Amino acid sequence: MFQAPNLARWQTRQWAIAIALMLLVTLTPLAWIQWQQFKLLDNVADNQVDSLMWQAYQLERELGALDQKLNKAVAAPADVDPYVLTERYEVFLSRIDLLTKIPRRDLVEGSEAYTEATASIDAFVAMADPAFADPVALLRNPEQLDRIDDAAEALRAPLGELTREANRAVARFVDERNAQLHQQSTLVISLAAVQTAVMLIFVVVLVRHLRRQQQQYAKLKKLSGELADAKDQAEAANYGKSVFLANMSHEIRTPFQGLLGMLNLLDEPGLSSQQRDYLQTARDSALHLLGVLNDILDVSTMESGTLKLSVAPINLRGVVQEVDGLMQVAASDKGLELNVYAASDLPEWVTADATRVRQIMFNLINNAIKFTPEGSVMAELARSPDGQSGVVLTVRDTGVGMDKETVDRLFTRFYQADNSLRRRIGGTGLGLEISRNLARMMGGDIKVSSQPGVGSVFTVTLNLPEVQAPAETAVPEGDAKAGRRLRVLVAEDHPINLKYMSILLEKMGHDAVFCENGQEALQLLERQPFDVVLLDYHMPVLDGLATTEAIRELNTPAADIKIILVTADVVNDTRKRALEVGVNEFASKPLQAEDLQRALERCGLKDEAGSHSVSGSPGLRASSPFPLSAYEMPVRLPEPPAPAAPPSGERVIDTESYSEIVSMMPQDTMDEMLATLFEPPEGTVHVLLKALEGSDRADIGYNAHKLKGTAMLLGFLSIVKTSAHIEHIATQTGEDLPADISAQLLRDVEVTQQALRDFEASQPT
Repeated sequence: MFQAPNLARWQTRQWAIAIALMLLVTLTPLAWIQWQQFKLLDNVADNQVDSLMWQAYQLERELGALDQKLNKAVAAPADVDPYVLTERYEVFLSRIDLLTKIPRRDLVEGSEAYTEATASIDAFVAMADPAFADPVALLRNPEQLDRIDDAAEALRAPLGELTREANRAVARFVDERNAQLHQQSTLVISLAAVQTAVMLIFVVVLVRHLRRQQQQYAKLKKLSGELADAKDQAEAANYGKSVFLANMSHEIRTPFQGLLGMLNLLDEPGLSSQQRDYLQTARDSALHLLGVLNDILDVSTMESGTLKLSVAPINLRGVVQEVDGLMQVAASDKGLELNVYAASDLPEWVTADATRVRQIMFNLINNAIKFTPEGSVMAELARSPDGQSGVVLTVRDTGVGMDKETVDRLFTRFYQADNSLRRRIGGTGLGLEISRNLARMMGGDIKVSSQPGVGSVFTVTLNLPEVQAPAETAVPEGDAKAGRRLRVLVAEDHPINLKYMSILLEKMGHDAVFCENGQEALQLLERQPFDVVLLDYHMPVLDGLATTEAIRELNTPAADIKIILVTADVVNDTRKRALEVGVNEFASKPLQAEDLQRALERCGLKDEAGSHSVSGSPGLRASSPFPLSAYEMPVRLPEPPAPAAPPSGERVIDTESYSEIVSMMPQDTMDEMLATLFEPPEGTVHVLLKALEGSDRADIGYNAHKLKGTAMLLGFLSIVKTSAHIEHIATQTGEDLPADISAQLLRDVEVTQQALRDFEASQPT
């Protein structure tokens, strides 16, 4: 039994298909009929049916005109122009072709009149053509004229019959066409009636469907009200659950504090090894359970909407120092190398909740350590790029990594990326969710990229407004010169860097002696006493590491001198080598007074050089290297792409760094520094361009490094990126340098100089 479809359940696609089918069924026959009519009319127009009769009449008419000329020529040959007679004959011949080659000659081609007429015409033409070839001779031959004239007279009858036959054929064709049009019109009327009936049926079905929809809408509206009530009840229950969990977590955590306190009191020196093992197991279990409770408390507080951030001015470098110190133990226990960096451009003071910022860093670094069986973990806190407000925390590891499916579900509550591994190392699966919620509360977010077997990169953006240092932590003016003056030996091969470091050390209150390479530094150490040596990493003759190695092998007291390596290129392997050969501390390029002061303090020169704190910022751990530059990626992660022209809106120069340099130097000295950088042929830029024309990769890398260091010092960001890219390709890879790299460098120089002009024009005079 046929059952009508339930239209109420039809989707948009089903309705579209139904309407399309109805239109196809009703309109296709109409389209076919219209096409037939169009073909019929087009056939009449193209095949010239109506002209068939007219061409037959024209042929008969031209024959009469020719016959009249022939009669006149027979009667008075002298009065007839032979060429006019020939022209009349040729006109008659042209009408023959028009009739016999017309498209619809098939209407008369099979008739007796057409056959007889064409035979008579062919005979007449065969006789007349030779005679009309010489019309003058024809007029002089009366007998030949008489024969042609008689033949033309005999041709009149068959041509007249052909004209009448053409008329009858056209009439028959018109009757047939009219009959077809009448038949098609009748069919169109019938189809229109069928279409009307179908449309009426469709309208009836549609009206019934609309009535059913109205009834269903009323039901859905009632159900929606019931669901809203149920939702309110569920939210109330969820809120109650969150409040209950929060209260219970607080209640349970309170006795845990007492429990941990008692366990600490039990830790007496006289305990046996077995008792101490039992005590440590109890303490570890209590701490683990307390961490679980803290996670549950944070999630519950977030769900209940009662979590608030306690914002206040905080020193970011101090936060980095605290996290680094606490996490080094966990990394050391697993045999991992942990490097926590504070970028040189990191804002000193921001408004934030210090506890929550530390919590985010703890969670991400702790996760990285847990899931990294060997290798290293690297964390960097830096200023947001492109002039945006806030900071970016990047945590990289060389751990097990994750596939795309795991990354997509990583922030799902209680999701276990690897259940077996989670069971071995512990964890609630809440840390990442808590960290992301905290980041979003601070106006940022967390993004993850990872490859199985390679490692993971967590990038956290935090919108933390930058503020001035609190008044009580401000550094008194002139404090940088506190304490006795140090004798500093500086090995630096670039004249701009030499000039800058000379002014910097003078402002800090120290005496400096300069040389251009490590060999000269060794000679000076043998002749003069110094308190500390500042070595550039990349130098001719002897680089920073080779010079350090040679200093430590001296048989004089200078072998024990403090050495600070100044560079922007120290990553894991290089830093390790530097420490092995005897480098005491590191300072990043561009060298700042705060960084140098902290390095001097960590070298044990604090009491001698002044016990102040630069900018109110505590120093980082002695083992902390300086931060990675934007173009220097950690081991096992992809290399950066080649630099391109800076997009619209991207900073070309760091105006803060440049302004600081300008404020330190007289105008003539500043002009001399810029000329040393830009002026041909000895300017650093042009020396590198000349090196790029050759094939000496070592020379290219060395000059690119010099340009990079100077550009970093002056804050020329675009030139830093391009020169760093050139140095990386020339020294770290076997790839060919891009063909357009020189043009790229020139473009960077041009936009940098324009940016300098714009900056100087914007400064008050």
